Amino acid sequence: MLQPILRLFRTVPSEHRTVMAAIRSMTGLRPNDPGIYLAAFRRKVKTDANQRSANMRYERLEYLGDAVLGVLMAEYLYEKYPNGDEGYLTSMRSKVVSRKALNRIAEKMGIPQWMDMGRGRGGRQGQTSSVPGNTLEALVGAVYIDRGWTAASYFVHRRMLDPYVNFDKVETEVISYKSLLIEHIQKQRKTFRFDLIDEQGSDRNRFSIAFFVDDDEVATGSGQSKKSAEEAASRAAAKVLKIGSSPRTRRR
Repeated sequence: MLQPILRLFRTVPSEHRTVMAAIRSMTGLRPNDPGIYLAAFRRKVKTDANQRSANMRYERLEYLGDAVLGVLMAEYLYEKYPNGDEGYLTSMRSKVVSRKALNRIAEKMGIPQWMDMGRGRGGRQGQTSSVPGNTLEALVGAVYIDRGWTAASYFVHRRMLDPYVNFDKVETEVISYKSLLIEHIQKQRKTFRFDLIDEQGSDRNRFSIAFFVDDDEVATGSGQSKKSAEEAASRAAAKVLKIGSSPRTRRR
């Protein structure tokens, strides 16, 4: 089933030897088909008609890598925390595979320096803050296509998670203060709301949001979008209400 995909990546330009050495160092694996890994970094090969073709292959690998990473992450946590209940394991997985966390892992692995080179002439550096994490997912997809499930498991578990993720620290992290705050307020059966209190229209919009509980203002926050302003207000309110100061305990 994978043969048509593998044939697509057979030809690899000699100028990519350096990045292939870096990829081998990252993964700890010898690539069978280097072209697949080049695709994970949006590098054009001879089979590509243009950069758009290379980008499409990258996006397909990212899609596959996202799915593979989710399963391998669940497996890792299942084995690491034998007494963790479903809620705890789900929360931990969400934190580790969040865009912020994947970006952080990718940066520690040195992916950005090769990612920028891999965008090709048709790409632009620094388009979005999610690119490092997306490239890491594409790399996971490349390992899976090229070497199979066992190799992908080795790469994710031993080359990504073990050296670059501090799970004790992850346990205390909060992905969304807004979600945490709403959950806490709802458990207390109180009412809440977010009110827009200021909006400055310019090339860089600035919004200010106030968070209320039972019509009492608790905290305010600002951001370049309403969503980011609500998160800032939620973070400030969580601090005032002393929510999220201690990690959720797993079932023993």
